[in-house]
Amino acid sequence: MSHLRLLSTDFDGTLIEHFSDGRCTADFAEVLRQHKKHGGVWAVNTGRGLVHAIEGVEKFQAPVQPDFLLTNEREIFHRSSDGRWVPETGWNQTCYQRHDELFENSKAIFDWLRSHVDLRPGISLAEENGQICGVITSTEAEMTEFVDSLEKESAMAPDFSYQRNTIYLRFAHRDYHKGSALGELCRVLGIRHDEVLAAGDHFNDLPMLDGRFAAYPCCPSNAIPEVRETVLAAGGHVASKPAANGVAESWHFFHTDHVS
Repeated sequence: MSHLRLLSTDFDGTLIEHFSDGRCTADFAEVLRQHKKHGGVWAVNTGRGLVHAIEGVEKFQAPVQPDFLLTNEREIFHRSSDGRWVPETGWNQTCYQRHDELFENSKAIFDWLRSHVDLRPGISLAEENGQICGVITSTEAEMTEFVDSLEKESAMAPDFSYQRNTIYLRFAHRDYHKGSALGELCRVLGIRHDEVLAAGDHFNDLPMLDGRFAAYPCCPSNAIPEVRETVLAAGGHVASKPAANGVAESWHFFHTDHVS
């Protein structure tokens, strides 16, 4: 069982189903115990910000705490010996700097965005520290329509990208996503690509499920079709069970003779 050194899991939709009680299941709790027993590392790789991620992890009540929180699809925090969440300073500072530069050079896109949103009552802007950071739509269909328009508008700005999950979208530099954050974590820890299992369920999880950063991608049964297709194309496992129980199922799958 020791070949999987790092377990990278999305949180919402992957470990907890929407409208669930937000608690860890017995099957996944046992996986975490076994993973930690064999020296494994657990990283929650989420679109939540740090405060919201900590709240979710506390409510989850897993038998062990995650070693890392990868937040906003790009930041890295490690848990200190006294339980505090400490930023990986070099990576995070460079991430913030590159995003500040990107947004400063993307004024034309933001001008278009304000005009676009003003004409559509089903779309609202999200802001952080006075800066537009994303959008929220009323429905997923509206989000799909918005993404189509955004991609046309930003076609001449190759570094301008986004991360999407259901009705939420966050603007991002193309080099920063769940996959690149996972890759940086592996670099820091000296963990190889073929020692990583990654689990996710939605669009923003795709960069860590395509085989580039984790040799063993998987998804629960409630994953969207695009995730299921990506996981299968990368030689991964699509579970028959939803959410955390599905991740547990995939963890056991990769601990069989399917992996040499």
